[in-house]
Formats: sequence, C-alpha cells, structure tokens
Amino acid sequence: MTESPKIQHLEIGCRDLARSLDFYQGLLGFRTAVDVAEPQRPGVRWLDAGAARLKLVEIADGDLGGWSPNDLQCGLRHFGMKVGDVDVQAGRLLDAGVPFTKEPKDAHGGVRITFFTDPDGTLLEFVEGHLDHDKTWSPELAERDRVAHRDRPRDAGPTFDHIAVSAPNLQEALEFYVGALHATVIGQLFFPADPRGFVITNLQVGPAVVELFTYSETTEPNPWTPEQPRVGLRTMALGAADPNAAIDAMTAAGAGPVLAATPPGQLRAGQLLTDPHGLPLTVVAAR
Repeated sequence: MTESPKIQHLEIGCRDLARSLDFYQGLLGFRTAVDVAEPQRPGVRWLDAGAARLKLVEIADGDLGGWSPNDLQCGLRHFGMKVGDVDVQAGRLLDAGVPFTKEPKDAHGGVRITFFTDPDGTLLEFVEGHLDHDKTWSPELAERDRVAHRDRPRDAGPTFDHIAVSAPNLQEALEFYVGALHATVIGQLFFPADPRGFVITNLQVGPAVVELFTYSETTEPNPWTPEQPRVGLRTMALGAADPNAAIDAMTAAGAGPVLAATPPGQLRAGQLLTDPHGLPLTVVAAR
C-alpha cells in the first residue's frame, strides 16, 4: 500500500528574511534544517520545527493578500506549536516586544493557549496540554497526545503541532482530507455557545495535525491567488512517496491545478494545487 501524504512543511512569506530568522530562530528556537532536497537559493531559508519544517521565503513587497483575522474566512488560519508552559514562553516573547492578539488563557478541551504574530502579521499559537475532545474518533492518537504532554518538560520550547484551516463544509472537507489524503480523524470539539455553530475537527496528517474549522454560519471565500506577492501563511506542503499518484487522487477528489498541467509520465512533484475550497497545497517528494 502506498504511504499516505503527510504534512512536510509550511511555507511562510516574509518581507525581511533576516528579521524573520531573528524571530523564528532567535526567539522560537528553530534550527536550520539539513538535508534539504530543494536547491538552496537566495531569499529562502529552511528551518526544522520538529514534526515538520518551515520554509521562509522573502517577498520584500508583499502583504497579507486580503487575509483576515476572522476565522470565517476560508483558507490557512494560523500555525500552532506545543510548548511546555504557555505563560513562560509568552512572557519571553512579550519581553521581546512581540504583539499578542490573545493573552494566555484556558481553552475548551483542557488546554492553555495564546496567540501572537510574527513580524509580518502571521498568526501563531502556543498550546500547552493535551486535548480532551468532546468526541474522540481515534483513542490511540488521543492517547499519543496525552503521553507526549506528560513527557514534555515544563521548559520545553515550541515544536510544530498543527496548521489551522477554515472550510465552508465539514463533510466536503472530510471527503477530501480523509478520502484523498487518508488523514485520520482524532476527535472533535463543539462550541454550542458560539452563535456561528463552530466545530473543530482534528485530523492527523503524517506527523502533524490539521485543525479543521467549520461553521453552520456562511463562510467567506479564501482571497488567495497565486499572482499575489503574499506574506504570511502561503501554502501547506504534503510529502508523498509517489507525488504523481497523490496529485491524481487529490485532483479526483476535487483539487484544482494552479500551475500548467505537466505532460503524462513526467514527475509533478512541487506542483501547486488548491483543495476543493481554494486552500493552496504543494505536493512534494516525501523525505
């Protein structure tokens, strides 16, 4: 059986690469990645963030490309990291002048969270604890999260945990992520007091998680277009043992090609697609 695609890296655009390296390496502690398959080129740096990598791309004249802090807007929402102690890690960043959009607080699911932004406005999250889902679909994966929290030192710095994504329809999103990507549903959190009909569905995609946001209220379309010199969250990259087969499966499940089609039989690794709701995805060879 062909290995399922996995989250391999997250691409983040920045206006000043040196400034972003000071942030992601100096403050968050991520190290330069080694054994990078893609040739090194100016304006790009790869960082090892734990379960997956970050690809920082300098786009000097870029902006957030219409991205809104309203999670009803479909597409990439934020990048989440697990830490040993949210308050300690948030305190370090506050002392360094990092802007916070949400101070540390206890959240539904038994975790403690905080939100802040990188120098270009990319929304980031720290999470402390393991999730107690309202409905657990995979007890094995839920237990893995609990054990990881138990074994995580209190002074542990950030490590890649999840990518949050908003979609307009839960069933359609599951048909794509579970059907085409063979993601495993870990569990769900329900927010009955939220008038938007908010539901979080956590999906294991390789070593990391897609935190899928859906609502009963009408969502806003993803404003992303490939022509924009966009900073912030740009694309989620999926590593596949057979990129061509993965692209075929994703296309059959409703993904749309963005780049020109590759002739049959040629390797299409690196091809940029969008999921059925316009979220940009890159398919690469698994490392």
